[in-house]
Amino acid sequence: MGKNNKEKVILFCDGKKCCKYNSEIKECFKDLVNEAGLSDSVIVQKMKCQGFCKSAPIICIHKNECVGKVSTEDAKKLFAQHIA
Repeated sequence: MGKNNKEKVILFCDGKKCCKYNSEIKECFKDLVNEAGLSDSVIVQKMKCQGFCKSAPIICIHKNECVGKVSTEDAKKLFAQHIA
């Protein structure tokens, strides 16, 4: 799948407002991926602004499951539900 052969993707909105709030969530996802030993099959990357600034931070899993106002607890639940 794509040039990096990753199977699953966790996307973070890179808009100005989301960037203010997503660093802790991004690190949480990266830690969860590493702890689960999935760094070869899961990628965590930025996406362009999604235009849902009032719901910052926005996270999308596989480009089809998008969630706003994500906390670290939400990140753990999303990871368990969609990635692990």
